[in-house]
Amino acid sequence: MKVVLFSLLMFVPLASGGTPGFPLELMEATDIRDIERLDYEVVRLNAKIKQCAAAGLAPAIECHCFYPNKLESAINVYQTVLKKHPEWENRAVLWWDSTRTRPSNLHLGGLKLTIEKPCQNLVSL
Repeated sequence: MKVVLFSLLMFVPLASGGTPGFPLELMEATDIRDIERLDYEVVRLNAKIKQCAAAGLAPAIECHCFYPNKLESAINVYQTVLKKHPEWENRAVLWWDSTRTRPSNLHLGGLKLTIEKPCQNLVSL
């Protein structure tokens, strides 16, 4: 079951226009700084989503709407990064930094699906 679910999750970015194949590996320090800034915003938003879901405020799929400032910040950084690196759109990006023994990664196609979900069905905060 886990293999099937994982396969389906990997298919979603491909079906939504993602580039098939290997992740885009970043080597330049400036590129790594750009993706790490975006990753930082995503981690902050994701922490709030987890808190919201754990508290039962909403289903996890809707929790991003409860934190408009963090969502807006993530969207702004995402848009800035894509303006600078349009070839990253809908791609999985892989990078190494000096503090980790494993690479970090972020799938911008999956992120796009998350941050662009409409919030109008929820009560205004």
